[in-house]
Amino acid sequence: MTYEQVKGFYPKDMGTQKGWCLKNCRVGFHIYSGKYASAKVAMQAGKKNGTYHAGVPPTNISVPVYCDTASIYEHVVVSDHGVWYSDGKKVTTPNNIFGWDEMMDGVRVVKVSNTDNFLPAKGYWGLGDQDVRIGKLADFMYKTFPAYTSKKALGNYMGKFLQSSIREFQKRTGLYQDGCVGKITYAELQKYGFKY
Repeated sequence: MTYEQVKGFYPKDMGTQKGWCLKNCRVGFHIYSGKYASAKVAMQAGKKNGTYHAGVPPTNISVPVYCDTASIYEHVVVSDHGVWYSDGKKVTTPNNIFGWDEMMDGVRVVKVSNTDNFLPAKGYWGLGDQDVRIGKLADFMYKTFPAYTSKKALGNYMGKFLQSSIREFQKRTGLYQDGCVGKITYAELQKYGFKY
């Protein structure tokens, strides 16, 4: 199953108040009012509404993760594309992970992605986006247009190297050169053999 980020996580904004893990994580997602009293209650709500998943989350999204730590029972941390944050600090992968949720304190942060749809919910891929679908695009660009696609463009991240390659593709095919991949650029890429 593939998941798509619908609400971003901002590690630098994450709260640091001791004993307030749920609030600290919520603020990192720019959610300023809470629905649940504790991580335990939020986890139970996720189980009840079907958004909770046992085990470690995929690394292409940012989600709340519930775990049992040595000092705090049923603590919530955030996995941000495989990098872990607890109370505003980067940490190692926690032990005793119970599972993760598509919701952060009652607000949806990721959703199941239609794997047939290459474009995200917002309608385009732009600078800074990260997803496995971007990895497929980068691989296609590198193999199909090596003259203007650097090896540095490879990966699941829409960075400056991939964006530069997309701009060159748009220039050569007479499209608007914004470096983003929306419906028009995607349709043109399909004419050159890109399949998702």
